Amino acid sequence: MKRSVSDSSIQPQQSALFRPHQFLDLFSRASTQTLSRAAVAVAVAWIPVAMLSALRSGASFASFLTDYAAQSRFLVIILVLILAEPPLRERLAQVAHHFEAFLVPRDQLRKFQAEWISCGKLRDSWLARILIAVLAYATVIWLEQYLSPGGAEFLSWWKGGGGLRFLSPAGTWAAFVPYPILLYFTFLWLWRHLLWARFLRSTTLLNLRLIAAHPDHLGGLGFIEASLRGQLPFSFCMGVGMAGAVANRVIHEGHSLFAFRYLALILIGAVLLICILPYCVFTGTLMQMRRRGMYRYGAFAHAVGEQFEKKWLHRADSLDEDVLTVPDFSTTTDLYGVVGNIDDIRVIPVNLVDVYALLIAALVPGIPVVIAAIPFDTVIRDAVKLLF
Repeated sequence: MKRSVSDSSIQPQQSALFRPHQFLDLFSRASTQTLSRAAVAVAVAWIPVAMLSALRSGASFASFLTDYAAQSRFLVIILVLILAEPPLRERLAQVAHHFEAFLVPRDQLRKFQAEWISCGKLRDSWLARILIAVLAYATVIWLEQYLSPGGAEFLSWWKGGGGLRFLSPAGTWAAFVPYPILLYFTFLWLWRHLLWARFLRSTTLLNLRLIAAHPDHLGGLGFIEASLRGQLPFSFCMGVGMAGAVANRVIHEGHSLFAFRYLALILIGAVLLICILPYCVFTGTLMQMRRRGMYRYGAFAHAVGEQFEKKWLHRADSLDEDVLTVPDFSTTTDLYGVVGNIDDIRVIPVNLVDVYALLIAALVPGIPVVIAAIPFDTVIRDAVKLLF
């Protein structure tokens, strides 16, 4: 017999499903194994580069420490991607369990469980991980042929003799160890997100037990927004990566921050495409449910309205004040309130609050860059104007 989704070892506590994700929880909730894995990955990515830069010269070490792109990627993105994966896995497992318990018909449970187990096997497949690692190194090698010593992405610690081509020993290590590690965990996250999108798509092919008048205005699908909140760390990492690259060009090369104004729009588009688009697979299902609900609930409301009018409207001249207390009026009002939920059905199961949270998480890393780009004398002058 196939294993039930609810039997999964990664099933979280019920209270964890709808709790807002906090980045500090990544550390407090992480297991010892996850913390060790993150510490080793960050150490391998950062410490050798720091040591090789320091051994070369003090200027090279200072250049490395002020390389905002490298620091943000080696110390922040790798760490967050590793720590955020278990909580996201828990959220997805709980959402799948809710599907199984409440929305999937009994005659389609086996098909649903088979799809979930297939998703889990592909997610944890060692072959998939090896192929992703190969893809990460292939990407680095492919990009390496387009790099030149005068590239804006290289600070002084990258360049110098003793390494591959024009790279320094520290730069060579960075190119062939930390960056493949970074790409590996990024591709791994995207791979698992793609599997989740495939799983969501498979659920739309089932005859889900949706309720058109459900108060969440999604037929009972509102719970899947919990999985979307698990994407906050990845959205944050996209913002960190872009902010670090812009910071190098603004602070070290003197570029105008205004020259990168369109990157914010690109970042927003990437967040919406990667994090939000997979949930649009339910659009067709929700539109069909809304159309069906409008016919069925509309006909029922019409029949009740006709009965109400026949019973009460022809007696309007003889009604007293006490008649408004009879159950017919409150019952009809409650019914029409329920029917009104049909008109408010959303065709994309994503709350605007969660969309705003994703965008804010992506844009927040850019705030220090904006502040650093403002000349200090301008800040003092504006502060004085505000005070006096």
